[in-house]
Amino acid sequence: MTTTTNKAGFSKLLLRLIAVVLMALVLVIAIGEIMGWPFLRQPAEKFASKQLERQIRLQAPFKLRLIGGLKLEVGGLWIGAPEGFDAPYFLDANDVMLKLRYRDLWSLDKTSAYRVQALKVYALDARAIRHQDGHSTWQFKQDESTPPRPFPIIESLLVANGQALVQDALTQADLKISFNTEEGANDTQATSHVDAKGEFRGRAIQGAIKTSGFLPVATQTKDAPPLSSKGWVEYGKVRVDFDGTVSDLLGDQNIKGKLAIKGPSLAMLGDLVNVTLPTTEAFSLSGLIEKKDEVWNTRIDRAHVGSSELSGNFKYDARLETPLLSGELKGKRFMLADLAPAFGTKNEDGSTAKPKDGKAIPDRPLDLPSLNKMDANIKINLEYVDLGSAFSQPISPLKADLTIDHGNMSLAKIDARTAQGSISGLIAVDAQQPPDVVDSTVDGKETTKTPPKIAPKITQWKIDLAWKNIDLEKWLQVSKNRQDDAKNKGKSTVPPAYVTGTLNGKTRLTGQGQSTAKLLSSLDGDVSMFIHKGSLSHLIIEVLGLDVAQAIGVLVTGDQSLPMECAVMDLKAKDGIITPNVALVDTPVTMILIDGDINMATENLNLRLSAKPKNFSPLTLRSPIRVTGPFTSPKVSPEAGPIAAKAIASVALAFINPLAAILPLIDTGDAPEDKLGAACSQSLANLEKAQHSNNARLNKQKESNPKVH
Repeated sequence: MTTTTNKAGFSKLLLRLIAVVLMALVLVIAIGEIMGWPFLRQPAEKFASKQLERQIRLQAPFKLRLIGGLKLEVGGLWIGAPEGFDAPYFLDANDVMLKLRYRDLWSLDKTSAYRVQALKVYALDARAIRHQDGHSTWQFKQDESTPPRPFPIIESLLVANGQALVQDALTQADLKISFNTEEGANDTQATSHVDAKGEFRGRAIQGAIKTSGFLPVATQTKDAPPLSSKGWVEYGKVRVDFDGTVSDLLGDQNIKGKLAIKGPSLAMLGDLVNVTLPTTEAFSLSGLIEKKDEVWNTRIDRAHVGSSELSGNFKYDARLETPLLSGELKGKRFMLADLAPAFGTKNEDGSTAKPKDGKAIPDRPLDLPSLNKMDANIKINLEYVDLGSAFSQPISPLKADLTIDHGNMSLAKIDARTAQGSISGLIAVDAQQPPDVVDSTVDGKETTKTPPKIAPKITQWKIDLAWKNIDLEKWLQVSKNRQDDAKNKGKSTVPPAYVTGTLNGKTRLTGQGQSTAKLLSSLDGDVSMFIHKGSLSHLIIEVLGLDVAQAIGVLVTGDQSLPMECAVMDLKAKDGIITPNVALVDTPVTMILIDGDINMATENLNLRLSAKPKNFSPLTLRSPIRVTGPFTSPKVSPEAGPIAAKAIASVALAFINPLAAILPLIDTGDAPEDKLGAACSQSLANLEKAQHSNNARLNKQKESNPKVH
């Protein structure tokens, strides 16, 4: 009985003791909650400093709430910068309120992002610095066996006054960013502002974005609703305006909206977004852009590049090991002259690139290493390509496939139609570089003091084009101008075109180098062409022969067209020096022969135009015409010395064998090969016959007069 009574008494005492302890604990918690656990400030500082391996300061007033989740309010939060960084701190914030849910902490693993329910800061100053080796001020203690955590997910972020200094060696960024959120009044929606100014990749940059709601970082979840946003960026002289929605700005960076961009060159835009784009004339474009899961989709409704009008649809997939740009480039009007900056006539910022030493060919290094940044697969479909003032008809249409594959770029399957004829073939550039070379450069410039272990490869070029059945009378503007002038002046007869016939030929050239000048100075290969059923102005023939009497007669009586019985040109290029294997035009009255060379390296001309007459004129001065001197100021003059019959004859004979050799190899288009061969064979026979006759005449003169040489 006594034992039972004692047990019951002990149980009651134990229950009372537990109740007292629980009440005391509840009381302590209640008091702690009311007071905000101020005595935990220093232990919390030490614990956070140890865990993050950074010096952490939590400034009074300190208030901590544990019921219903963690809620921390401090007068200031200070996080030091890691060793090796020239920064006073990583973060210095005043009046900070932080909310965390227990379930988010319990479900946290080693690789997922921290989730913050709410963060409210009155003033915040951050120093975001990253070195070339990837170490940064925002990296804390990290298990080397696991990847770095992504940026924290902040569901509600409110910063009254914030700024961040960003210095990133990897992206070459040096920025000052200011941001704030206005909560609004009378239940109006909050509005966030972000402004940035500084340098990016060596150029001045500034921009601003305004979003409805909290700062975009607050929407970093897959299912978070997008925020209405409007912003702009100025990079050098490039201006980008955006009006649409953004979400997950520090996560997947989902974007959708209207886009308007203008600037001095597409290359500068490519530099901004790290996409390979050519140097061009000034441009402006507008359209729609959408980014989701590292995939960009862009629809360009209207683009003006120089005088060209373009449009297109493009997809840029950054998920691949080498990003891929695909799509279609379309255009209502493309000016070929607008392509000149891509070959060195202008710098990336739109300024004129002047060749050195008074040369004519651009020698600005092209940004070919950037072809290794991405791959591309783009269909080109241009309705109208203006070839310039020398041509009266455009290319319409022009279709081709533009591909970039690990630094190898090609414009293949070219199908261009002009003047009832066509141009086809490919242009290829092999700019593939070893990884060490690519990684050590940005836009062709060294980014580190340590040179690459592997020397850069020399860029290789290849041009393989063929043109068929191009109507020269319709194609060349000079003939059209001549006939239009006659009509405008009310003349009863319209003069014939300077040149008629169908042009056929091919170009097979290779070269190497990082600039247009280097490419042309290393050309190897050949260019061959012929004109079928053509004619040439009589006036041109007589002027080339300096036949004064007949030229005056043409001016008085009117010009006539002379049929070209054989018109062939076969040029050979070797180490940038272009020489004619054969270059002749044979008409019933005169055979025109061209010899000499064109030196693309020194940019000098050394050509001789000889006219071998088939008739007699008392005032004929048949000295060859010399075209000599630099490209920038060539000189045209008759060859000095006596009438150069021997020189003309030697040129004619030099062409006989090469002409016979190339005739079977010429692609004649729709022209019958047998007729071309017959016509040029007859020209060969006439050359040989005339030469034999000339030699016989000279020998007879020597016999009758030994002083004749």
